[in-house]
Amino acid sequence: MRRLILLLICLSILASLAAREKASVLKSLLVPGWGQISAGHDYGYAMLGAELGIIGSLLYLNSESEAFKQDSYEYAIKFAHLNPADYDNDFFNHLARYESSGFDAGGYNAWVLKTAMDLYPYDPVQQQEYIQANSYGADRYWYWDGSEHRSKYNKLRNRSQDYLDYAKVAGGVLILNHLVGVVDVLRLNAEKRRSYISFDMMDKTPLLQVNYNW
Repeated sequence: MRRLILLLICLSILASLAAREKASVLKSLLVPGWGQISAGHDYGYAMLGAELGIIGSLLYLNSESEAFKQDSYEYAIKFAHLNPADYDNDFFNHLARYESSGFDAGGYNAWVLKTAMDLYPYDPVQQQEYIQANSYGADRYWYWDGSEHRSKYNKLRNRSQDYLDYAKVAGGVLILNHLVGVVDVLRLNAEKRRSYISFDMMDKTPLLQVNYNW
């Protein structure tokens, strides 16, 4: 997330630097490759194609993530006897780790009970308050038919998370593609001696230097 924010900041800075440049700079900021094409550089079509490909990949990855998430939810309803309802992410994590929601061996509430006793070994009142605050009631009941079903559920959830992680990477690449498009237009302007761009390294950190003549 921090990297994405930094890239957005870079885009804003470059956009402000390009405010008085040709329209091709702003075009490239909006749609990578558009400014290059307008300036007569055919490689802009490749940048535009890359943009479309990234957007398509982003939509596909998000769609697959949601599909596997829905599959895992329906699988839990069938094999863990989960009541259909809206649950938060913490609940689904517990559903993946424990064989049931109860106080039986391997159950989530059994773990809550043990934790309460460990935290407050000589205070039954505090133990009870902790249990009431953290245990699940009948409305959040589940009991897996077997550990193999819980394992399959975990695999579905992991597939969903994998696609979501890929989508985050694609989102970063999308922002980077816009940044590259703007930098390239400024590079073209540098050839006209209106701006100067250089890349350097300082303590293993990449630096982008932009000098602009107003």
